[in-house]
Amino acid sequence: MNFFAIRSTRGDFVPTNAARFQDWANGLVTYITPARVTAWDIPSATMSRVFDLLDTFNELQDNFPNDPTREQTERRNAAQRALTSEIRELVRFYLRRKVVTDADLKAMGIPPIDTIRTAHKNVTETVDFRIVINGTNNIIVDFRQSGAIHRAKPAGYDGAVLVWAISETEPKRDEEYNFHSLASRTPYTIEFDNQMSGKRVWVRAMWQNARGITGRLSEAQTAIIP
Repeated sequence: MNFFAIRSTRGDFVPTNAARFQDWANGLVTYITPARVTAWDIPSATMSRVFDLLDTFNELQDNFPNDPTREQTERRNAAQRALTSEIRELVRFYLRRKVVTDADLKAMGIPPIDTIRTAHKNVTETVDFRIVINGTNNIIVDFRQSGAIHRAKPAGYDGAVLVWAISETEPKRDEEYNFHSLASRTPYTIEFDNQMSGKRVWVRAMWQNARGITGRLSEAQTAIIP
């Protein structure tokens, strides 16, 4: 599994202006044709989330009035933030990989990784966590920095990237952990659909710093989804 830096500071490749962001996001998603989804091994669930969030944002932006209310502005901005977050995860997990060429990245408005001049910082800290069962159709991941007596994430870090897989046996490859989320606070609740109840889930975790650089994945822990 390849994890690469995505800048969130000044010079970020993701437009912040709503109109420019709309053009960029639609162009990126249009470029990822069904054939590319297959060739780049992007899970259908990931693309479905992107499409749903893009549809929501497009509707709000297309109908955004010239003199919007505070509520209308917040709804549009919240939709943009949600779509931005999902696209960042799409880029981090599935587009910054060897199978996606630099020409493809440039066509989608994403700088190739080698052109990003932000100084990298190694993430040496690791995540310690436990799985808590409380309720149905969810598990709670209570995480902290390994060796620390407090629950706070390391200074300057975005949080812990949690990856998980539904399988009776422990996945042998990192790529088999096909679900992921960035948890900025601990504990973090992972929600499941009703049909997942009774199935086994495997969870691993790693820290992500403010530059989007991730550390080493933890050993897997497992639980039965209630």
